[in-house]
Amino acid sequence: MASTATTTTDFVSLVAEEIVAGIDDATEYWLARVEQELTAANLSCVDRIEAVQRVLREYKEVTEKAHLQSASA
Repeated sequence: MASTATTTTDFVSLVAEEIVAGIDDATEYWLARVEQELTAANLSCVDRIEAVQRVLREYKEVTEKAHLQSASA
């Protein structure tokens, strides 16, 4: 019985690690997109803001989210 519990625990841990890795990869992708637009040397400040807004619109379209939750400190 202990062997089954250990196997189940190992499986759950493995799945959790994969989920965390996927979330980390997705977060890094979107933050890198924002950073790329903010650091583009060929864009004016206004163009940078518009580029970031486009990235946010794309994120909302891909995730099918009309609104994002407000961040709290």
